[in-house]
This record gives sequence, C-alpha cells and structure tokens, in this order.
Amino acid sequence: MYVKFWGVRGSIPTPGPKTVRVGGNTACFEIQPGGGQHFIIDAGTGIRELGLNMMGRGNIGRVDAKIFLSHTHWDHIHGFPFFVPAFIPGNKFKFFGPVNFNEKLEDIVSGQMKYSYFPVKLEHMASTIEFIELKEGSFSVDGVKITAQYLNHPILTLGYRFEYNGKTVVTAFDTEPYSNPFKKEEKHEDFDDFLFGGSDEAAAQQDEGGEDPVSEGDKIAAEMNQKVKNFARGADLMVFDAQYTKEEYPSKIGWGHSTIDDAIEIAIEANVKRLAFFHHEPTRSDDAIEGMERYINEELKKRGAKDTHIFAAREGMEIDV
Repeated sequence: MYVKFWGVRGSIPTPGPKTVRVGGNTACFEIQPGGGQHFIIDAGTGIRELGLNMMGRGNIGRVDAKIFLSHTHWDHIHGFPFFVPAFIPGNKFKFFGPVNFNEKLEDIVSGQMKYSYFPVKLEHMASTIEFIELKEGSFSVDGVKITAQYLNHPILTLGYRFEYNGKTVVTAFDTEPYSNPFKKEEKHEDFDDFLFGGSDEAAAQQDEGGEDPVSEGDKIAAEMNQKVKNFARGADLMVFDAQYTKEEYPSKIGWGHSTIDDAIEIAIEANVKRLAFFHHEPTRSDDAIEGMERYINEELKKRGAKDTHIFAAREGMEIDV
C-alpha cells in the first residue's frame, strides 16, 4: 500500500513560518492499496492540494475515489468545497462516514456549502457524489477488507482498518483513552453518599450483590481500551492521534484527543510496526513536534522497543507499506 499525507494538523489550519516543515493543513491523506483503488481519508484543507495534484495525473473525468470520513467536525470536512476534481464531469466520489444521530451524512457535508457560507452548492458540483453511512463492522470496498471501529470523541467517530494483499493500515485519530466516568478528581466527602444517597444504602446494595459502579466503570474502560488495541494489532502502519503531551492532557480531558505517551503504549502493546502520530496541536511549532519525536525515541529505547518506529506525520510524506 502507498500512503501520502496532504494535511496533518488538527482543529484549524496553521500557515506560517513555524509550521512549514511539518505542515499547516488540516487532516487529509490518501491510500492507494495497490490494485488501482484510490481511498482518501478525511477532507480537511489538505484535500485542496490533493485535488490539484490529482488534476495533473492525466485522469481528468475518470477519477473513481472513495472518501472515508473519520467524523464530521469542521476540520475534517472544510476542505471539500475547494476540491477541484469534484467539479469535473465524469469523476465519481463516494463518501463513507459514521451515522449521526440527528442528521444525514450528506446533509452535514453539504450544509457547509449553503449560500450563507459558500458560493457553490454541493448539488452544483459536476461529478457524481454518493454518501454511505457506516456503523461499526467489517465490509469490502474494491477488494479491500475494511473494518470500522468506534472511537472515543465528543461526536461519533470511526477508525478504519484497511487490509489488502497481506498489508494493513489502521487509522485512529480524534480519540482519547476511555476512562471511568465514576471517578472524579473532586469527589464528594462520601462518594457512596454521592452515588446512592447514603453510605448505608450503598453498603446494603453491595451486600445484596449490586455492582460497585467504580469497579464496574474501571472494567468497562479497560475493555474498551483493549478493543482499540486489538483493532490496531499487527498493523504495518497506524495513523494515530497524539495531539497532546502527558503534561497538557489533564486540562484537555474529554476533548477527544490522545497523547504521545498513548501512541507509545498502543504501538508497543499492539505490535504496530510503524506509527505516524497525527492531528498536531495548532499551536505546536515544527521545532516542538521534532522535540516530541526525540522524546518518543528516548522512551522506545528505555523500553527496548527496537522494532517499533514512531514519527510525526508531515505534509508530503510518502510511505510504502
């Protein structure tokens, strides 16, 4: 499989002198499994440059590409109105993305192209565009086995596992480790009283065989985290969210993003060969991201993980899997 990154930044585009080496466009990369298939992952502002590149490949009017959306937050779709191949008759694009509880996938993507926001509506794009809503599960597209996996983000988000010809690429970003919601840093003086309205009642519930919600919450969180690791197991390449450092994370809990230490843990425990950390914090400079790489290499050496390779995704980076 061939992978190329066109946008690696999270949240908002960040042009400027401090981001030129890593890149300032938001999430977009392409996967070419090797049998003529063309998959595009997310449609952040990086998709504009991808589109211009595609126009020079000599296949104008004959493009048949599949666009897999991790989710529909703005930084993952706001480049699509500027995707030139979508305006060309004969080209075909099929969106795959998570089911939303109150809006259709097509309505969300097209909503940003209402006249209030953009001069051209989705229906005025001359290519053929279809939308397929996904839930968790496995299916096949153009001979590639794809598994969709729910992730932990404020909106329903999917990771994807692409398997073709003995190679595997896994995407898991805009996600953070699952945690026990019953554990609070600032607890009531008597946590049982907070949960059950009185410690005597809590004790009675325990005596009657009721579940301890704290212990049960720990168990469920551990199971969900293990599920994500199993999803990544043995991947030749994993594109993983590592927006924060472990020092930054406590003030970002619940925002739906992971740390570079989470990247190290999942790469080692899931036996991932190469991990590209992705969705870089918008305030993070090139120098700071390279500092994160040095930290990761030191940690991998400490753990004796000589066969694990972790690096920052960069715009223009090409990887043969």
